[in-house]
Amino acid sequence: MRSRTTEPPSSRVVRRLALGGMTLTEGMHARGSTLPWHDHDGPTLCFVLDGAFAEYARGKVIDCRPSTFKITPAGERHWNRFHLGDVHGLMVELDTAARPSLEPFEQVLTRPHQSDRGAESFLLRRLHTELRAEDDAAALAIEGLLLELLALVARSREPAGASIQPWVARARTMLGDAPAHRLSLADIADEVGVHPATLARAFRRAYGCSLGEMQRRIRLDLAVRLMTTTRQPLAAIAQQAGFFDQSHFTNVFRRHLGTSPHRYRQAARGGLRYPG
Repeated sequence: MRSRTTEPPSSRVVRRLALGGMTLTEGMHARGSTLPWHDHDGPTLCFVLDGAFAEYARGKVIDCRPSTFKITPAGERHWNRFHLGDVHGLMVELDTAARPSLEPFEQVLTRPHQSDRGAESFLLRRLHTELRAEDDAAALAIEGLLLELLALVARSREPAGASIQPWVARARTMLGDAPAHRLSLADIADEVGVHPATLARAFRRAYGCSLGEMQRRIRLDLAVRLMTTTRQPLAAIAQQAGFFDQSHFTNVFRRHLGTSPHRYRQAARGGLRYPG
């Protein structure tokens, strides 16, 4: 795939793998460098492994930090400023015409997406691990992880054309604003002014999960962000993210992400392979 940009001298390719309609590039960008306005022929997936920078697109500034994941549609112009230090990242360039397995995810790949969700970060770090493996099984593993990632993004989005009641959105905001608080369904329903059963039904219809599942997802996302951007002990992160203690945090993390917080943090720093 041809990309309508070139790599400046301040950029360095660490490794690159082309898999027929999909090109994975692990690269470094030096502090103080920029990528001027550019776009790509196909959709791109970018993941920040380490470092932080600013991207300018769609008339706004996007702050990118460790575990930030972005989907940029084909042809969307943007530029990047690496002013906060060296940046280590992973980019996946897609040619949807050459890879029929991507057809079900057309809506995902034609809409901008940005997140630092724990489950997405976990899959992307596994994708990076497979890129580094360079063995005969890597190609199959990479394709499977990519499809799993796109399916996860598709499920995390609101249904097309869905209209979310303001009180349902308010309930979601309450969970995000206070992930460590012990909020009951009755507490939230009372705050937004509806019956708990009404809130439970409407919330699942709007977001595809229960309030409890959403709260757990928010807590895991916060924990992953703290693990990759700070040096806080895991016990402190567990408390800050709303888990009872480190043991509870470890059990939930392992059950939903397939590895322990300790091994995830080590792998995020380049020390280990998943899973474990």
